[in-house]
Amino acid sequence: MLGLIQTYTHWLHTQWPAGTVEKLPEVNEDGTTNVPGIYVVGDLTGIPLLKFAADTGAKAVHNIMAESDFAGQRGSEEGVLDLVIIGASVSGVSAAIEAKKANLNFKLFEASRTFNTIANFPKGKPIFTYPTDFTPEGDFQVSAPVKEELLEEMEEQRLAHGVEPIYRRITGIERKGGKFLLTDGDGNTHSTRRVIIGIGRSGNFRKLGVPGEELDKVSNRLHDPKDYGGKHVLVVGGGDSAMEAAIALAACGSHVTLSYRKPEFSRPKPENLEMINKLAADPAADAAVEHPSSERVTTAA
Repeated sequence: MLGLIQTYTHWLHTQWPAGTVEKLPEVNEDGTTNVPGIYVVGDLTGIPLLKFAADTGAKAVHNIMAESDFAGQRGSEEGVLDLVIIGASVSGVSAAIEAKKANLNFKLFEASRTFNTIANFPKGKPIFTYPTDFTPEGDFQVSAPVKEELLEEMEEQRLAHGVEPIYRRITGIERKGGKFLLTDGDGNTHSTRRVIIGIGRSGNFRKLGVPGEELDKVSNRLHDPKDYGGKHVLVVGGGDSAMEAAIALAACGSHVTLSYRKPEFSRPKPENLEMINKLAADPAADAAVEHPSSERVTTAA
């Protein structure tokens, strides 16, 4: 497992947003942190792959169950939960399913909607469930190749296991003795012995800081590429999200310019780079590759 993580850490562009290293929590391979009793799982660990997210969520619960002090105290005090899971993400729901199977007294909190990051992907977005030969621990599995099918697949599993989130944002965590006191957005408090954090890290988009960015025609998220059919669209960025947006827009008949400030893309998935090159080389497509004399490289797809 460690070898797989190391391989995909190198393969993914884990230096975010561009040219700087994103500050991530220090997390051990088993999800434990420097605060005993708090686990961090999923995308927040630095590996944004769905199968790894599901795996880390399930393993965190299994590791908690194996802790000798937890086994002896679970369910022993009225008003104290065994576990609180923050975030109904892939990792959070995977953890909740395992907690449900183990008959733990737990709560799953979500600030917006289940699987929010994936739900905000563009319509029809291809999903890469890598590594193809890897099976996550636990009952929660992902395999569907397209956004809508994947959401349906995951929701079916969530509902089949009776996992229902509480739609409330957790605003604070305080350690008191051997337990944790969590505060939600309504001012309620929740006492628990263990905490799993699976909130992901895609909630805040990066701004360019240029004039005109506040105009209505500028968007930081692509919901439906069909809305831009026949229009000229500028996509800024060199990562997989930008490349996939450009590919989806081109497929819907948009005239797309993909602009990136570096001479090479930021370690894209091979499938994305191959598609971008095909679009640029296709004489039947309204596509071209331009290499200006300046440091900025613009690819029209």
